[in-house]
Amino acid sequence: MKKKNGHRLYDNYIITSFDVAYALSKALDLVNPLINNHHQRVAFIAGSIAKEAGKSTKEIENIIIASLLHDIGVVVEKEFHELADPDDNYENEFCHVIVGSYLLDGLNIFPNISQLVKYHHSPYSAKTNPLSDTDEIPELAYIIHLADRIDILINRDKPALEQKSKILDKISKSATNKFHPDHYQAFLRLADKEHFWFDIEEQDKYQLVKFNFSLSHLNMTLDDVLETAKLLSRIIDFRCVFTSTHSAGVAAVAYKIAELMGLSADECKSAMISGYLHDIGKLAISSEILYKDGKLTDDEIQIMKKHPYYTYTILNSFQIFETIKDWASFHHEHLDGTGYPFHLSEEKLCLGSRILAIADIFTALSEERPYRQPKSKSSLIDFFNNEAKNNKLDSRVISTLNAHFDEINSARSKMQQEAATDFNNFQKNIFDNKICIQNKNFISVLNTK
Repeated sequence: MKKKNGHRLYDNYIITSFDVAYALSKALDLVNPLINNHHQRVAFIAGSIAKEAGKSTKEIENIIIASLLHDIGVVVEKEFHELADPDDNYENEFCHVIVGSYLLDGLNIFPNISQLVKYHHSPYSAKTNPLSDTDEIPELAYIIHLADRIDILINRDKPALEQKSKILDKISKSATNKFHPDHYQAFLRLADKEHFWFDIEEQDKYQLVKFNFSLSHLNMTLDDVLETAKLLSRIIDFRCVFTSTHSAGVAAVAYKIAELMGLSADECKSAMISGYLHDIGKLAISSEILYKDGKLTDDEIQIMKKHPYYTYTILNSFQIFETIKDWASFHHEHLDGTGYPFHLSEEKLCLGSRILAIADIFTALSEERPYRQPKSKSSLIDFFNNEAKNNKLDSRVISTLNAHFDEINSARSKMQQEAATDFNNFQKNIFDNKICIQNKNFISVLNTK
């Protein structure tokens, strides 16, 4: 562990992949109250079924992690309602599993879960694979499918044990053609144990899973954390074409400014991590507001102002982001205390936070948006000089920006071009899929311009 400028910087983090997945699942809860705690309950149910069915420790861990993130690809409000439908009107909602598997593909700390997420709605007896002509559906995905349906059937307003008969009846009616027989039998054995139903109601699923299952540890370096942040940023940005490169641009600008100001290599990486994650709180803001084609109402502006608060809340639950949560979360604060949502004044704002505030504004004003063109170099310099004069933004950071404007802007442009290529590949994967083509609601959101 290192310490500089009052901030702790870690050489490595000893953590479980479960901890990272659990924290992200709690972030997903913010997206829509209909799925609140759903991922954590499914993870416990699926892990319990897998354990009862005799799966290996590693298989159980993969099932738990995939369950924690299984609906990460849900973008459209309509999908939340259909996925939460206890009457089984969900089996055509495959677009989100394709999106989810793409978002998770290549995430090194979760190397074995992309396919489990992709096939977690696949019925066991399907004669053909609706999502691929070549993939073999992994058996473990069927366990998540069963656990997902069990959880959806539970009425949160009533004791779970009192609903046992109804749930068993409903699941048994679908057992022949929807669920793997070994998994179904494992569930029946679990259902006879009262503690299983009591555990489902337990609010603290974190401790419950930690206590009941064996989970492996990761030794993550700061470079691993950076790579994780970069991939997590796709979950934030890949919801709309005009935000698809924003976090990458902020990350590049923050890194370059930090480097030019003489910060250490670790601090520069921390600045980049903060840039990738500064808008993760927007997961809690509805797509209707985020991508509205027109001016926001006063009420919508107040909702939008919540996103840095949610960024702080989300990052506060990730141990691996402990050192940068302030940097990422305070990017709308001003030195004179007039920013939002915390109204922090300059003595409470560290250099990292000040860099991120300027990196975010610089990137946003340099981007083309549906409602405006990018600002020119002279306009940007005038704007930032005025902000420094009015004690809104840090004059030292702005002096660095002005002195190295072209170099910083070039770094932003290069990183955003790379992110645009990544997003275009993502769009192609989605738009080329016959399942997603049928989902006009999803396509319209993803292709918003």
